[in-house]
Parts: sequence; C-alpha cells; structure tokens
Amino acid sequence: MRPIRVAVADDDAVFRTALVDVLEAEPGFTVVVTATSGAGFAALVAEARPDVVVLDVRMPGGGPAIVRSILEAGGSRPPAVVAVSADSAPRTVRSMVRAGVTGYLVKGRIGATLPDLVARIAAGEVVLAVPSAAELMAELTEARS
Repeated sequence: MRPIRVAVADDDAVFRTALVDVLEAEPGFTVVVTATSGAGFAALVAEARPDVVVLDVRMPGGGPAIVRSILEAGGSRPPAVVAVSADSAPRTVRSMVRAGVTGYLVKGRIGATLPDLVARIAAGEVVLAVPSAAELMAELTEARS
C-alpha cells in the first residue's frame, strides 16, 4: 500500500517538528513538504501532490485564504486539508470548514492520535476534533433544512 503523503505548515518550529516526527514514526506516512508560512505554500503543495495537508490556522498567511488557494491549485485531485490550531472558537472552525477543510484538530489534544486522524481524513472522513463540533454540526444541519 502506498504511504499517505502529507504536507505540514506551521510557524511554530517545535510544533511543526513534532507533527512531522509523529507522522513519520508511523508506517504508512511520509511527509513530502514542510513550510513555516502560507507564502508560496499552495505552489509547494501543487508540486508535491500530497494526499493530506496539515495547516496551522494562525500562522502568517494561514486561514481560509490559503485553504482556498491549496484546493484551487490541486486541480482535479486536491488534497484533503486539515486545520490545526489552539483556537477552537466556533467562528474560527466555521470559517475554515466553509473554506474547504475536511478536518479541524485542536493543538494540545491530538498527540498520538494524529496518525489515525490523518489516515481517516485521507480516506475521506471529516474529522472535527474540537469542543464546538456538536454546535457546528447542529448549525450546518439546520442550514441545510
């Protein structure tokens, strides 16, 4: 089975290194590109063609705009984008979901579960590992009615 190819962008060097180390310690994952900001990251992602992008929400050049750029640059097969942040406010999660993320993980709560969460997202699941997930899902379900 082909490894899940992952791109990681976070301006916090310690956290970025921890993400890479946790993923690469597991069989079935390979980190193909890392970055410290959103500047030029969409182009790196388009070139590297990862399956999943793990993206810090609050890094320079982060947020909804970089998600949209990554998805647009991905062409017919864009990567799944996972937002990671210490910010779990419903409005922040909502803005990232609306931009196109298929996962939102709260820093400090993911640790050893990261490989499983990334694998599930790569397989097409939506993972909202945030305290406000129930509120967000109720809001989205209500909006579709």
